[in-house]
Amino acid sequence: MKWGKMSGLLLAGVLTFGSMSYAASGTPSSVAATAAQASWHEVSVQTFSLLDAFERGQGVATDGAAWMFNSTLGLLRTALDGQTVLARNAAAIPLAIALKGGDHIGDVSYYDGKIYAPIEDSKNYQHPYIAIYDAKTLKYTGKSYELPLNLHPGGVPWVAVDADRGQVYTAAWSNATVLNVFSLSDMHLIKTVPLTQSIDRIQGAEVYNGLLYASSDNEAQTVYTIDPDTGAVAAAFDRHLPNGTEAQGIAVLPTADGAILHILDVGASRVTINFRGYAP
Repeated sequence: MKWGKMSGLLLAGVLTFGSMSYAASGTPSSVAATAAQASWHEVSVQTFSLLDAFERGQGVATDGAAWMFNSTLGLLRTALDGQTVLARNAAAIPLAIALKGGDHIGDVSYYDGKIYAPIEDSKNYQHPYIAIYDAKTLKYTGKSYELPLNLHPGGVPWVAVDADRGQVYTAAWSNATVLNVFSLSDMHLIKTVPLTQSIDRIQGAEVYNGLLYASSDNEAQTVYTIDPDTGAVAAAFDRHLPNGTEAQGIAVLPTADGAILHILDVGASRVTINFRGYAP
């Protein structure tokens, strides 16, 4: 969510070139804190640099046939190789939202041919929005929803669609104590679900097997599970990324290497993005 400060550095470099590298990982980069956490392990990492990093620096979603990445300002659709560009919307924030100060897209989510994109005015945090885009063309559909300000005091860093329950989730970025539950049909607030423990610095979340998996930028880069019905929170695993790394968005997709969760992070150099796959 809070990666805007590095944009100037990246933009200075992107005028020259962008690059990408990929490596399979035979051993996890994270160390499980408990036996319950030990099953999740890193199986791959794809690294993007400069322009490629900038366009993938915030969030990620998938429709099963492609990845949809986003930067603070734009959307990018690629093949599942993560590199082949299929569509691009470099200035995706709708004018009406931009005029209210909207300048930052958080971690996106996908449902039924549409991208759900959280947009915040990162200077004042007074106008949190969810804007809807066509997932193939990345064009704005003309539909957006302003979210309750009292539930998003530090903006709206991520959104997650739960198709099975017909719900959409958000939460506060700093020390979230409740899960905000909206109707998928019209985005009206259904309820807030108290969490059994607060979670700080959630950068992205997505639903898998009925649970919400939340990527946190805490010291250990913990991935938490949240039960949307009860609010029960548990640590799924700690990633323990290198010092200076910043956790970002998350997507769910079973891939040939066994990975289910795919999570972005900003490298310690601040000019690279890593896209890591985790298998249970």
